[in-house]
Amino acid sequence: MAAEPVMVALAGVSVGGLLGVLLGLYAGRRAARKAAVPPQAAGARPPLPEPETGERLEMALEATGAAVWDADLLAGTCWWTDTFPRMLGYRNRPPMPPDFWERRLHPDDRDRVLAHIASHLAGETSSYAYSYRLRHEGGGWVWIAAKGRAFRDDGGRAVRYAGIMTDITEARRQEERLRASEERLLKIMEAAPIAVNVTTRDGRWLFCNAQSVRLMGRDRTALMRTPVSDLYAEPEDRAALIARFDREGPFRNAEIRFRRPDGSIVWVLSSWNSIELDGESALLTWLYDITDRKAAESAMVQAREEAEQALAELREAQESLIQAETMASLGQLVAGVAHEINTPIGIGLTAASHIGEQAQILRQRFAGNTLRKSEFLEFLDGLGESSRLLMANIDRAASLVQSFKQVAVDQSSGDRRVFELGGYIRELLFSLRPRLKRTGLRVAVECDDELTMDSFPGALGQVLTNLVINAIVHAYGDGDRAGETAAGTIRITAQPDGAERVRIDFIDDGAGIAPEHLSKVFDPFFTTKRGQGGSGLGLHIVFNTVTGPLGGTVSVQSWPGQGTRFTILLPREAPAMQPAAAVEAALT
Repeated sequence: MAAEPVMVALAGVSVGGLLGVLLGLYAGRRAARKAAVPPQAAGARPPLPEPETGERLEMALEATGAAVWDADLLAGTCWWTDTFPRMLGYRNRPPMPPDFWERRLHPDDRDRVLAHIASHLAGETSSYAYSYRLRHEGGGWVWIAAKGRAFRDDGGRAVRYAGIMTDITEARRQEERLRASEERLLKIMEAAPIAVNVTTRDGRWLFCNAQSVRLMGRDRTALMRTPVSDLYAEPEDRAALIARFDREGPFRNAEIRFRRPDGSIVWVLSSWNSIELDGESALLTWLYDITDRKAAESAMVQAREEAEQALAELREAQESLIQAETMASLGQLVAGVAHEINTPIGIGLTAASHIGEQAQILRQRFAGNTLRKSEFLEFLDGLGESSRLLMANIDRAASLVQSFKQVAVDQSSGDRRVFELGGYIRELLFSLRPRLKRTGLRVAVECDDELTMDSFPGALGQVLTNLVINAIVHAYGDGDRAGETAAGTIRITAQPDGAERVRIDFIDDGAGIAPEHLSKVFDPFFTTKRGQGGSGLGLHIVFNTVTGPLGGTVSVQSWPGQGTRFTILLPREAPAMQPAAAVEAALT
C-alpha cells in the first residue's frame, strides 16, 4: 500500500505546495520500508502495476516546474531532484556536492539567505520562504522562490529539512518592467504641464502630481489634506461637474476657477473621467492652466473697447473735419461769387448814380428855363444807355445769385431731385469761375443735354468741386510759384453707361500722381501738400460721397507728367438707402 503516501504527496503539490510534497514523500518512503506485501490468495487476479514513487514525484515536479531538495543535517548530505540542475541550465545532471547550492548564491543575497535559514533551523521560525538569485550555467542569474521546513527529533533539534524551489525569473522581470513602467509613468505625470488628480466623489485626495501642487499654490501635504470642494472659487461648481459627469459621462475642457490661499484666481480647463485605484472607484481629472489666456482675453477685450472708443472719437473728429471742409468749400464759393457779383452791381450802381445826377441837372435847367432841346435829347440818349447798362449788369448779377443759390442749397441741404446733368455741371462751373479766373485753366464739358438723373445734386456738386480744386492745387501746382498761373485743360465728360448708370470722366493734363501715392489718394488725411494748406480730405470726401449717398464707385488712373483720370460710375436713380462703400481698384 505504498502508493497511498505517494498520492498524498501529489495532492500536496496542488493544494499545499512544497511542504505537502515533502511530508507525503517522507511518509511514503517510511511506509514502503515497514509495510509487508501479503501473499496472493490462490486464484486471485494479480493487481495492475502502479508507477514507482519517484516517477510520480518526477511527474509532479515536471508539471509544476519546481525542484525539491532534502538535506540530512546529521549526515551532512543533500539530495536534489533532476529538475534543479535543469533549472540552472544543465542538460545532464552534474556532480552536486553538498555546497553545490551555496556556491551559486548571488553575493548580494548570500548573507541574507543564510541568516534566514539559520534562524529557522534554530527554531526561531516555524517555516521559511524567501527568494534569491542563483548563478545560471550559461551566465547571468536565475531568481528562485524557495519554501521549506525543518524536521526535528524528540529533543527539538533540527535533523532534516526539505523544501521546494521555483524559477520566478520571468515573474521578477515582469515585476521589474512593471515597476520601471510605473516609475516612468510617475515621472511623466510629475513632469507634465497638466495637473493630474485622482479623487473620490466625496472629495478625498488619492493622488496629485507636481503641477497640481504648483497650480493650487499649496505644498503636497497640505493639498492632500484639503477637501477638494474647498479649492473651487465657487464650491457648488464641483457638484455641478459631478452632476454633468453622471449625466454625460467623460467630458473635456470645462472652464473652472480655483482659488489659491493668497486669494488669487486660477482659471483651468477641466476634463473628467473615471478610474479604479487600489480597488476603489475614483474620479480622474486633468486641469490645464489657462489663467494667462484669460488675462490676455480680458486685456484684449479692454483694448478692443478702448480701440473702438478711440475709433468712434476719430470718426467723430473726421466727420467734423469733413463737415468743416465742406463748409470751407462752400465758404470759398460764397467769397468767389460775392467777388464776382461786385462787378455788375458796381457798374449798375454807377449807371444809376449817373442817371440821378443827369436828372438833377435837367431839373435845374428846366426850372431856370435854360433847358435847350439838344441838351434834353442828349439826356435822353444818356438815359437809354445807362438803362441798358444797368439792366445788363443787374441781369448778370441775378444770374450769378440764382446759380449760387441753387448750388449752395444743393450742397448744404442734400435734397434729392431730378436734374439735367449737363446743365447742372455747367451751372456748377459758372459758380467756380472766380476760382478758375485766377488760373489759366480751361474747363470743357461734354454731356448730352437730355441726360437726367434722380439723385443728390448737392453731393455731386461737392464731388466735382473737390475734383476741380484738387486739380488746380495738385495737378497744376497753383500757388507753388508766386506770380505764375497754371495753364492746361480739364475735360469733364458725362455719358450713359447702359440703361441704369451714368459714367463721368474727370480728366486733366497736369502733373499726374506718383505710382507710390496712387493707392493712397482716397485715404483720409493723405496729402502731398501738407505744408501748403492741404488737409488730405478732398479726395476722401469724393470717395465717401460717391460710394455713400450717390451709390456709385470711383477709380483713378494716372500717368506721371501726362495727367490723371477719375472715373465715376453712378446709378441714374440714387438708392433709397445708403449702400456699403465700394471702390474699384486703382489702376496703374
